[in-house]
Formats: sequence, structure tokens, C-alpha cells
Amino acid sequence: MLITALSHFDQDITRSRQLLEHADTLPVGVLQRDIRRSAWMMSVGALDAYFCDAYADTIARVLRAREIQTEIEIPERLQNLRVPVIAIIRSNVNESWRWRIAARELIESDTVLSLEKIKSLFNQFFRGDHKLFGATSFDSWLVHPTSRHGLFGVSKNTYRKLTGSAKNTQRKKVKEKFEERFQLIFQRRHDCIHNCDRPKISITKSMVNKSDPVEKVIIDIEFLVHRFNADLTTEFPIYLRLLGFNGVTRNRVGA
Repeated sequence: MLITALSHFDQDITRSRQLLEHADTLPVGVLQRDIRRSAWMMSVGALDAYFCDAYADTIARVLRAREIQTEIEIPERLQNLRVPVIAIIRSNVNESWRWRIAARELIESDTVLSLEKIKSLFNQFFRGDHKLFGATSFDSWLVHPTSRHGLFGVSKNTYRKLTGSAKNTQRKKVKEKFEERFQLIFQRRHDCIHNCDRPKISITKSMVNKSDPVEKVIIDIEFLVHRFNADLTTEFPIYLRLLGFNGVTRNRVGA
């Protein structure tokens, strides 16, 4: 599952990197900084599009599974989704795409540019001890080969050695560091889109010069999407199984 959403994200994040590569061929100045800003905005847009697509994909698979096994009781939150009528009566698409289009229209005008929003959409599909961005949820992310010290504020080796209360204390710091990082990334995108990077009066110049880490923004966004994608791909089949859907149904909906 999520193959299309992740494929589109990978294509879009590549476009961000290509903007940066082009910017680096230009003399330092206004144009170069603006192209680097564009790379920042493109990468955040890729994240937003991915999570919207992933939500539509996931909801569509639940609705399709429920259509196959009508005796299964799905959670009230999903029962109360306001699916557009036109999406239900379409006759020019197959069953799986009909539900996908319906689910996509639920979030078409929304944005997923906060960690709280991501949690509110997706934590319903995760088991209690596997919730997103919780006390222990970063344990596996932090020690992943692609994780970055700057994203979590502690190295893999240091974190592996921690135990007991010291590890719990560090978990809180890791969570705060991660949240602060993405709040900055999302806010800067907002400033660029809505007021041409003038959150006050003057144009913000930090993190858009050739020596500044727009590259790291792209790396961190890519890390979040890929780690989330792996976790949801693991959790979603378990979610369907716990609701009562059998293996045949799960296979039919691609989970």
C-alpha cells in the first residue's frame, strides 16, 4: 500500500533537489536565494501532498474492506465521514478507485502541515503503544541509518547506551527537538508562501544562502515521510485484522 503516494513524493522531493542544484550554479544574490526558497517550499509541498494522498489511500482501503465484509463494525469516526455523493455514484471507475477518489475529496481542500494534524489523521490506525510522535515512538527512528543528529539532538550511539530514567529524560528532549524542527520548517514555508518571506518587515535571509542548510530541510522531510510510510505499512494490516477483517479481504484491499 501507499506505493503511489510514496512514488509521487520521491519524484517531488527530487524536483526540490534539482532546484537546489540549479541555485548552486548561480552567483550569490537575490535570484539564488529565491530559488533556494523555492526548493524549501517544494519539499514541504511534497510532504503535504504525500500525507493527503496517504490519508485518502488508507481511508479508501478501510471503506473498500467494509464493502467486502459488511458485517464488520468500523469505528464511529469512520462511520461519520462525509463522503461526497458524486464520488459514490460514479460509474466510470472501478470499486477501489471509487473509494480512493471519495476519500481524496474529503481532504482535498485541507493541509497537513503540522505534526498535530498528522497525528489527528493517522493515529487512529496505530495501536496504543505505537502512536505517532509519542514518548517511545522515536526509539526506532533515532537509531535508523538515515537519521540525523541535528534532527533529534543526540547521536545514535549515545542514545543506544541510555537506560532507565536517563533514557526517558532524553526521549522527552528528542520529542521536543523533533517538533521544534518541523515547526520551523512549516512556519518558514508559510512565511514564504503568504508574505514573500517577510514575517516582520525585512526579508529573512537565514537558511537560504548557499552555505545554509536547505539541503538538511529536504533530508529531514524525506526522513519523516519514509519512516512514517514504513510504520503505517506495518500497522495498517494489523489495524484491519483487529477490526475483524479476514486475510482474504486484507489481500483484496492491498493490505
